Amino acid sequence: MLEPLFFLALAVLTPGVPSLQPPPLALHVDAIIQPDGAIGPGGWIVLRNGRIESIGPAEPPVGCARLEFAGGVAAPGFVDVDTSLGAAGQLSEPARPFTPEVATGDALEPDHSSFLAAARSGVTTVGLMPGGRNIIDGRVAIVRTADDDGRGAQLCGHGPLRYTLSAQAFDGSRVPTSRMGALPQLREMLAKSPAPSSGTSLVAADTADEIRIVIDTFGGAGRSFALLHPTRADDAIELVRGSVSGRPTAAVIGPFDLDTGERDVRVAKLLADGGVAVAFSGGGDGGSLRLTAAVATRSGFDAKAARTGLSLAGARLLGIESEAGTIEAGKRADLVVLDGDPLDLAAKVKLVLVGGAPVEAAKESP
Repeated sequence: MLEPLFFLALAVLTPGVPSLQPPPLALHVDAIIQPDGAIGPGGWIVLRNGRIESIGPAEPPVGCARLEFAGGVAAPGFVDVDTSLGAAGQLSEPARPFTPEVATGDALEPDHSSFLAAARSGVTTVGLMPGGRNIIDGRVAIVRTADDDGRGAQLCGHGPLRYTLSAQAFDGSRVPTSRMGALPQLREMLAKSPAPSSGTSLVAADTADEIRIVIDTFGGAGRSFALLHPTRADDAIELVRGSVSGRPTAAVIGPFDLDTGERDVRVAKLLADGGVAVAFSGGGDGGSLRLTAAVATRSGFDAKAARTGLSLAGARLLGIESEAGTIEAGKRADLVVLDGDPLDLAAKVKLVLVGGAPVEAAKESP
């Protein structure tokens, strides 16, 4: 069963060997995570030229390299919106509070070892997030954790702007020193700049008062927005549900571990019950990402929504849902094959593909 994978890996990954066009690859698994997060029936997933060509029970075309995973579950590659992977230096410009021109992709070190570790754990796309010290922090970089050769990371675009209206953006050493002073300037900037036709503003807000200000400011300006780590959103849940000026379309939650308090964990369910999509974050580590989702389900969070929170919800926030986040024909072949449900922490990653290229496995200890 390993010969086709060896051939594919040799053709794609061997340094110094001229790039060869690999044959189509057909994966057979017993279950496939559906776009709505349900665990659906398995079958053959045929990959060609870095994309998903077909999915179904029919035998793959003649000439495909085949890999069969008994008990295997295919999931879309995990998408983690909020990371600082591979960043060289600071991810913010602390001298000024409004820095919409900052692009974190300029700080990217594509050969940083953290990307390979992330890819091996199933994370195929990350957001390189600005530092969170400014009212307008700059743009999130969208980074694939492996390039088309399955090795170094690849910058593939600039995503949404990040804003911060929590206390850390106001340190007293520069003006404006408070939200009261900052909000008129922010509202004027939002009014003057056209709302993007697509994409979501990512806004860090923690307390109920901060969340109220975000809703009034961004919802009032007609902007689509998502909340970053609203840990005290339980105090503002009625405001989120009942807002007439606009409500957050999504929230980025996590990371959680087994010691995270129940109040923090239940925020995910409260937001989801209020119609807010939840994208989980694990700092770029697939194990932490899966743990966060699993811990949320133990507090009543819906399992299907938890699986979409590993991939599709994050892809939507980054504006790449047409390319990533689900296993569908025509999309990039960013896949993770596990030997069980991604929410089962005992399930192990068996194969990761980024753009159809296999990620080099970690060497096992003797």
